[in-house]
Amino acid sequence: MKELSRRAFLSGLAASSVLGAAALAGCSPNAPGGGATPPSGGDLSNITWDDETDVVICGAGGTGLAAACAAAKAGVGVIVYDKDTKTGGTTAMSGGVIQAAGTKWQKQYTTYQDDTPEKHAQCYIKQAEGIGNEELIKSLCAGMPEALDWLAGLGINWNHVYGNNHVPFVDALGLHADRIHSYEGGGAAAGGVIMTDAEHAEAERLGAKFVFNATVNHLIPNGDKGIAGVIVTVNGQPQNIKAKRGVILALGGIDRNEELSRELNQQQYWNLTTQQCFISPFATGDGIVMGLEVGAAMATVGGTIDFDMATGQATDNSKPQLPCVIVNRQGKRFVCEDATYAYQYRAIFQQMTQLDGPTWMVLDQNMVEQSIGPWAADPAAAVANGTLVTGNSYEELAAAMGVPVSNFVNTMALWNSNIEQYGADLEYQRNTQLIKLNKPPYYAHLNVSANLGSLGGLRIDTNAQVLNNAGNPIPHLFAGGMNSGGWYGLYYPGSGTSLAGGLHFGLVAGAKAAAADPWE
Repeated sequence: MKELSRRAFLSGLAASSVLGAAALAGCSPNAPGGGATPPSGGDLSNITWDDETDVVICGAGGTGLAAACAAAKAGVGVIVYDKDTKTGGTTAMSGGVIQAAGTKWQKQYTTYQDDTPEKHAQCYIKQAEGIGNEELIKSLCAGMPEALDWLAGLGINWNHVYGNNHVPFVDALGLHADRIHSYEGGGAAAGGVIMTDAEHAEAERLGAKFVFNATVNHLIPNGDKGIAGVIVTVNGQPQNIKAKRGVILALGGIDRNEELSRELNQQQYWNLTTQQCFISPFATGDGIVMGLEVGAAMATVGGTIDFDMATGQATDNSKPQLPCVIVNRQGKRFVCEDATYAYQYRAIFQQMTQLDGPTWMVLDQNMVEQSIGPWAADPAAAVANGTLVTGNSYEELAAAMGVPVSNFVNTMALWNSNIEQYGADLEYQRNTQLIKLNKPPYYAHLNVSANLGSLGGLRIDTNAQVLNNAGNPIPHLFAGGMNSGGWYGLYYPGSGTSLAGGLHFGLVAGAKAAAADPWE
């Protein structure tokens, strides 16, 4: 893990508008760049087209594949370009789980018989903390049952449904439910390839064409007609590709673009420079850069998909949570420890940057007695290899962590007192493992984020059309998945959300682009 001082970190986050990102993108080593230059002012009189089709899709991950299927099903020509040598993108690297409400599988595998897409939307809206676009969120949730039915028709066998962990301030509203759908062969790392392979086969069956080792460099503007096509580099040669009905941006977020993350997303920059990242190397924000170049607006920028890979804490509500508290460098609690993982990690990021120091997960012998966690069987070995630090008293553990002894002793005393007197977490509303942590020896795990991507993308409407800074659609330009924003807030609301957004808005973008009138 790289070291990054608070001063160096904050000095890099100079205030700048989202509109300034387009200028930054031009100098970024990860920007698409290269190739020919788009005609200025949308003048196409001197352009030579190397190829043409109805719909050009940039990106062959989950979003682009869904878009390709929808567009090709409508009977129009489709070409999909991707930097990689294969389809799948980050979706193929995931477990392939997807959130949906009111499905036949939810009724079959859970106790939630009366859940609805409307309740799902209200849960997401509440978690978006006032900055999510309610119409986008409602559209997403309303479309998911049909989207899962469509995938089932491609051979995806949904066989398990579970839930994400709670968010304290949403609990009282009764909006949580088990909505995370997993399929046979999915759920584990790279299980998503089963789904993307099925989508790829369907898209090709319907006539979509795929071009790999291809970098889309720029959109080609067409004056008040919007977007005419793209400039793409194939085998080192720039090509002008006409898109008569529409271009769909499905290239993910700014996940691997350090400069653009520094400009736009503090938490992603922190991840790239100090934490661990497990993201497709091709997710460099090309689609966002291209959108900004033609005046697209951004939505819900900031926040990430972060979790603790060592423990998997708070990623699945059907599994027992670790008996622990989490403390900052001052030895104090600051977050609900069984809240959903990205909610926790937003708070961890804030504490680590505000206090210029680490945070720790504190455990005792309850971990061993309950056999929960990666160190439960042999914590002494974890101490020996440096995975854990230990102490026979709160004072010794505080010294091992490097936190103020009195603060930490008081923190543990308050936790134990509240559990003994009230049987409840009065500070942060933890729901599970409400037990005293007073069985030495004690252990502490240094929290290190495993990053699965950034939040924030191009602003879209419910037709997946990209909007400009005046809130108007840019004709013939569409986006979905993590290339788009607005359908989430500033922390990831739970597993299966990003794939849901890719699937739904990919299908919408493909259908709407195919139905658009040709620009010429």
